[in-house]
Amino acid sequence: MECPAVILRAEWVLPVAREPIEQGEVVVQNGVIVDVRRRSGTRGGADVLDFGEAVILPGLVNVHTHLELTALRGAVEDLPFFEWIRRLVEMKDVLAEQDWRDSALWGALEAAASGITTVADTTDSGASAYALLQTGLRGRVYQEVFAVQPEQSPTKTLGKLEDKLQWLHRATRGSLVEIGVAPHTLYTVRPAVMTALREYTREKGYPVCIHVAESADEIALLQEGKGKFAQMYAERGIPWETQGKHPVDILQEQGWLDANTLLVHAVHTDSRHAELFASTGTAIAHCPQSNAKLYNGVAPLSEWLAQEVKVGLGTDSVVSNNTLDMFAEMRSAVLLQRATRGVDSCMTARKAIEMATTGGAHALGMAERIGTLEPGKQADLCVLSLNGAHSFPTCDPVTALVFSAHASDVLMTMVAGKIVYRQGEYPLLREPVQNLRERLRRTMRRIRETLRHNGTG
Repeated sequence: MECPAVILRAEWVLPVAREPIEQGEVVVQNGVIVDVRRRSGTRGGADVLDFGEAVILPGLVNVHTHLELTALRGAVEDLPFFEWIRRLVEMKDVLAEQDWRDSALWGALEAAASGITTVADTTDSGASAYALLQTGLRGRVYQEVFAVQPEQSPTKTLGKLEDKLQWLHRATRGSLVEIGVAPHTLYTVRPAVMTALREYTREKGYPVCIHVAESADEIALLQEGKGKFAQMYAERGIPWETQGKHPVDILQEQGWLDANTLLVHAVHTDSRHAELFASTGTAIAHCPQSNAKLYNGVAPLSEWLAQEVKVGLGTDSVVSNNTLDMFAEMRSAVLLQRATRGVDSCMTARKAIEMATTGGAHALGMAERIGTLEPGKQADLCVLSLNGAHSFPTCDPVTALVFSAHASDVLMTMVAGKIVYRQGEYPLLREPVQNLRERLRRTMRRIRETLRHNGTG
């Protein structure tokens, strides 16, 4: 059955695939973009949503986060990476099954309110699948795999993974949510298990996500068998045999580098690795704010772009960022490259917007469906106000989005033609937001009590 068309109008339309359109409009019908053009006087019986002093742009693609950790926002602060991750593991034990679901759902609501239409989420609990379904967002849920203990054999690990994947497939059947596999890192999944996972994901055709080269401590363990991770494993009686190579080289030898793999962070990589990413079609999830906040450094984004590596932007979790604000992420991506690499960085506002939209779509293999405003593509878009004191007046919508805008400026978010957020409301959500807020408030009190008990709050 054909639904009536809807015309979205604003002062600016930013298709990304071509130049901005002043006084533009986007025509949507049956969940698909029908036309992107200058404002027309004709309606043809279509409903019109006129947002005035605003910009319509493609829905943002967040290529890396952990929605289930949202309840822990602010619980692990001002720590270097190794100390941060140890504290995070301890704090995760505070959360029960319902907490994970509530946490992920609140994260999905934040994403929708921030103009994000596609979320690539790495999950241990599986709660993010529930969250994306509840909010109507498009996404890919990567089931996380940990196997650092010797008793976590390939057979046991794959059996447990298969059970989780079957549940995810049942839960998401017929939805906008895809399923993938995420071996956490080379230092939390033993080599034999990594080999088994490579064979399994290749046979089943699963997209893959792996954290790699995020910190200097990771490099020290994998290349030299030294550093804080090596010391921790020794203290806990966990045997670990170093492979004496850079993590990217290990992944290449194991056969992970291809167009089906998304590598997260890759901070401690060089031009040789950039060439390798480009030649194999491997994509990168660039998380500039998380990298900086956890003292991990500034990734060589400029080199990746020079080599035409597929790069998308990710916020990482709110435990390491502390928001899902992709506009702030764009801004940081530009400014950190300019600050560290000067004019040679070639980082522009337009490039940042491309990474947050079509770049992310390419990184996830979804570019035929999303990432730009073009006829035939899915009607995934967001509308952002340009009327705030911090963004008005502006001569250029592109630079306004990157250097002035905040996630709180988002007026409306649409996925596949359905409004998932509009000015504080979530039309597809099945329960009152206040109920969810109250449950999370109780969870927050429990987290604070744990922090006080541990002497860290």
